[in-house]
Amino acid sequence: MAQMKEKILPGPEKKLGQILVERNIISPLRLQAALDRQKKQPGRYKYLGEILLEMGIPQGKINEALDAHGKRKPLGEILVDLGILTPDQLRKALEKQGQLAKMGIRRPLGKLLLEMGYIRHETLREAFSKHFNMPMISLKTFLPSTSLQKAVGEAYALKHRILVLENDSTKVRFAVAEPNPFIMEELKKAFPPGKRVEFYLASPAEIDFCLKQKFDPFSFSYYR
Repeated sequence: MAQMKEKILPGPEKKLGQILVERNIISPLRLQAALDRQKKQPGRYKYLGEILLEMGIPQGKINEALDAHGKRKPLGEILVDLGILTPDQLRKALEKQGQLAKMGIRRPLGKLLLEMGYIRHETLREAFSKHFNMPMISLKTFLPSTSLQKAVGEAYALKHRILVLENDSTKVRFAVAEPNPFIMEELKKAFPPGKRVEFYLASPAEIDFCLKQKFDPFSFSYYR
């Protein structure tokens, strides 16, 4: 029988930190350290999930908790939090999205915001990074390897723009051009349950450049 994903019924409002403590994913002390770090974080505001990810908490554990409790921050709200989008612009975009839906046209919010000229591809990628808890990386110094790409297969990697950054006995790391929950779930299922699968966001141009290179089977990945 296929295993069903955990779904939490509506109940008292809980924050991500409390959920992770109750699941024994982090300790109360670790949570407090993350909250303190969040307050002192320079530059762009970071959500607790991002801070915990930087502290080494598994990406999958954080995302599972967010999804099970319906805590994932909507893309539009993230763009407003970042100061990239105004509440009025978000309202107009959502209204237009609703109008298109009534006409039988499905338009993802990110794509619609790009079409309306409210955001750029770079800012959308930053919002995706926060929404999916996927760090953004640069591939300018990354040397692709045929042996690493064998983990997913050349055809699959080219079709879905997937680059294997690292693959050892305990974890595998991927760079993707665009988050696709279905593809990410497929990749997770392709590896043993105990293996840690992590995803990173990179620019489509950099991923395409790496994938089109003639791979050296003896090359070494300098990605860190």
